[in-house]
Amino acid sequence: MPQNVTVRSSKSFRRHAAIGTACLVALLLGGCAGANNDLTAELLSSPEPAAETDLAATPQTELQKATEYWGKKFSKSPTTLEYALNYARNLRAMGRNRQALAALQHASEYHAQNRELAGEYGRLALELGQVETAKKVLAFADDATKPDWRIVSARGTVFAKEKRYKEAIEMFERAMALSNSRPSVMNNLAMAYALDGRAADGERLLREAAAKENSPKVQKNLALVLGLQGKYDEAKAIGNQVLPASTVASDTTLVQQMVRLDPKPYHADSAGGSRAVASAPALRQTTTPDTSGGSWDAKVASAEPAR
Repeated sequence: MPQNVTVRSSKSFRRHAAIGTACLVALLLGGCAGANNDLTAELLSSPEPAAETDLAATPQTELQKATEYWGKKFSKSPTTLEYALNYARNLRAMGRNRQALAALQHASEYHAQNRELAGEYGRLALELGQVETAKKVLAFADDATKPDWRIVSARGTVFAKEKRYKEAIEMFERAMALSNSRPSVMNNLAMAYALDGRAADGERLLREAAAKENSPKVQKNLALVLGLQGKYDEAKAIGNQVLPASTVASDTTLVQQMVRLDPKPYHADSAGGSRAVASAPALRQTTTPDTSGGSWDAKVASAEPAR
């Protein structure tokens, strides 16, 4: 069975930091309250969403069969780590994230020292909004001797959510090197640059990511970063390629009010388009709970309210 923005350190920007930065953070992490912001930047809550996993590419019928297969295995032997991991991965690919977390939480009672399990658990907890849980578990899962870009990137997302942008940048830069400049990691690093007041660096990186992969997410983020630098016309030109014109207009106005920079001239290329967008290893098995003083608490998630 199958397994499974630089916003320049200008006086203009700094004068509005109290309002602008707060709104920018909201934009980058999910949108300002009351705004219908499809143009808002999307800093991934998970470094690798289900749509980008190998399992997500599996036909639905095969995925269902695989999930049932590993579910039966897990039911018969719930202490076997391989079964718990594969069952949880398939559940996650099907969008059943809370069930997947429950399976991983059960396994953590028996395999608290297993970093692979901790990595899966921490990334999923982050995706479900359990930031404190994710922070603790991912710190343990991040093995310097066997680095995993997904775990490192997830730790970057935790730092970004805590507004510790320099630390987030360090993690995303590390993850980008480990992942051979994967576009999703480039996107996160670019937005961390933006949050740290380095919109030009974010713009450069987003252009590179757009050249590697034609992603609407990257284009929306590029439009926002351009707007943060006063490049409103170019931001509109890019946003119009992936969003309704009314949404682009309202979001550009929001960013313009937030940053209050004079518009920068923009000219489309000769083709009439925008210049900005280019086209399971061996697992340690145990049969009794691991009581060796696990480095992360198997029950920590239960203390956090569901979001």
